[in-house]
Amino acid sequence: MEENNKNQKVIDLGVLVRRLYADKKLFVKPLGIVFVLSCVYIFSLPRYYRSEVKLAPELEGSLADGALGNIASSFGMDLGAMTTSDAISPDLYPELLGTNDFVTLLFPITVEDAKGELKTTYYNYLDKHQKHAWWAPIRSFLLGWMSNSGDPNEPLAAGGKVKGDNSIDPLNLTRRQNKIASSVKNKITCSVDRKTNLVTIGVTDQDKRICAIVADSIRLLLQEFIIDYRTKKSRVDVDYFRALTTEARAEYEEASRRYAKFVDANRNTILQSALTHRDDLENDMQIKLNNYTAYNTQLQAAIAKLQQRTPSFTLLQGAAVPDRPAGPKRMIFVAIMMILATIGTSLYILRDLIFNE
Repeated sequence: MEENNKNQKVIDLGVLVRRLYADKKLFVKPLGIVFVLSCVYIFSLPRYYRSEVKLAPELEGSLADGALGNIASSFGMDLGAMTTSDAISPDLYPELLGTNDFVTLLFPITVEDAKGELKTTYYNYLDKHQKHAWWAPIRSFLLGWMSNSGDPNEPLAAGGKVKGDNSIDPLNLTRRQNKIASSVKNKITCSVDRKTNLVTIGVTDQDKRICAIVADSIRLLLQEFIIDYRTKKSRVDVDYFRALTTEARAEYEEASRRYAKFVDANRNTILQSALTHRDDLENDMQIKLNNYTAYNTQLQAAIAKLQQRTPSFTLLQGAAVPDRPAGPKRMIFVAIMMILATIGTSLYILRDLIFNE
């Protein structure tokens, strides 16, 4: 034990401080270089803004409604997602927003910058109106030269057809379209609170107005997609029963005209054959009326079911134009780099006191 205590090295903090103070001039050069390089790097990166949308989707009635759902949510479990008949629950919204099918829906939307000088499609904005650091063209040239990726307008899969901005095939994007789609995916974030099913959609962009426009567009497209999914079967039923009702009504009106025409033409007849034919026409008209009534009842029930199946979304926070940039945090970055440079220089000055035996 005594031998171990003898081998332990005691470092006097006062000696370290005096040594650093004596060699304080050694800090000037590395700190100056780090400060200049940090400023050149961080101020070359374009500023970006962030806009968020928060909404609460309506879920079908399940075990999640009530005390059992509240108890389960306290343990991080979502009984609504476990018992609902929906294949697309709120937990899958982030995956949905990351698919090419959804991302390409954003390409043709119209965006306008904060100054009102640019009004174009979101695809064209990302393709031709993005700001980049001064070294970005050099890096793109080197990467393109090393990878030899080929024509950017060439489809990724063989046999595909080159399409313009207005006709994009999500299953076979061109190299340029795939690059822009990847950029969009990096700009979009989606998170879901398992306890409350609160969906938060965030969009980052170099223009503060465009990020708000895109965030609101994503909300609308997501709502339309979920509504279309939830009501697809019900809408098919409504169209089916509406067609049957229209056909049954036309048949009833035709039978009614035949009956009325025959009655008017044989008002004073007493022939049994005429009376029998009149009764047959009346029975046929009644059958057509019953069919029309039955189909109309089913149509109204299908319409009511469609209304019931149509989900509603409660918008808790709409997209708003941010008043200040979300990043990059220039002052924080420079401060962190200066701290690291100070620590590194201090270790270099005190290396003989700390690391030597």
